Amino acid sequence: MSTVEEMKHLGFTGAEAQIYIFLLQHPLSTGYEISKGTGLPRANTYQALETLTAKERVIAVSADPVRYAPVPPARLLKRIEEETTQRCQSLEQQLTALERPDNVGHFWELNEYSRIEARLRELIASARQRIAASLWAEDLDRLTDVLQQARDRGCTIILNLFGEASADYAMIYQHEGPEKVVGGHVIALAIDFEEALVASLDAPASGVVTQNRTMVRVVEKFIRDEAYLAAIYERLSPELEATFGPHMVNLRRSLLPAQDAEHLVAITTMGSQPINLPSNLHTSTRDASHLGEE
Repeated sequence: MSTVEEMKHLGFTGAEAQIYIFLLQHPLSTGYEISKGTGLPRANTYQALETLTAKERVIAVSADPVRYAPVPPARLLKRIEEETTQRCQSLEQQLTALERPDNVGHFWELNEYSRIEARLRELIASARQRIAASLWAEDLDRLTDVLQQARDRGCTIILNLFGEASADYAMIYQHEGPEKVVGGHVIALAIDFEEALVASLDAPASGVVTQNRTMVRVVEKFIRDEAYLAAIYERLSPELEATFGPHMVNLRRSLLPAQDAEHLVAITTMGSQPINLPSNLHTSTRDASHLGEE
């Protein structure tokens, strides 16, 4: 983008930007010289000079003839920055006073992997106190920097982790590797009990972000339940598997759709005796992991 176009974003007109740039290169020019040097009509030149002088972006330094000098760029941009900050703060207060509380909350769909990852990073970067997430190890590799920054500013981080990865900045609840997950590459994130993201990263990737209080609580509960089950399974796996079969397959398969149940049985019976699969499976609940089913 050209310098003139950039300056227009800061409140200059095209003519004002051209005149300011000309004066940087030819200080102490008259209006006539500026008009001739920039190619602007004389009337437009004098009108722009009047505005620039009123805004203290250029200074008239002599009376007859009137010659002009630009305010130094560093001083000018510092003043614009301060004025813009004050204006934004004032406008934020005004708009907040006009805002009507939304008791329902909205849902925003994300239909590309790049958008999902960008929103994940934004949410983590905005967290003030708490981050709870269910992620695969490959997801964690791409989010480690923003998660570490969140920890450094005081956030508690709780992670259900599928696969092996190092994350000494978080409370880790270890789950099986992605190759044993039933239901696909599904992730979940909740921050500060205020906002949540759930996404399926299998192609075509899709997800949803919401501040809806009920749904945020549901996502938080889903993540906590996965953590509870991981901790329980780690401590009591012999008793659980004696009662429900390897990876609790006998319990889980009764709650899965037939296709996912067959996949689950195939995973849990590798190298062991096959397990008979009931034919009356009709429930459509997704199974995210052997410790985190809904």
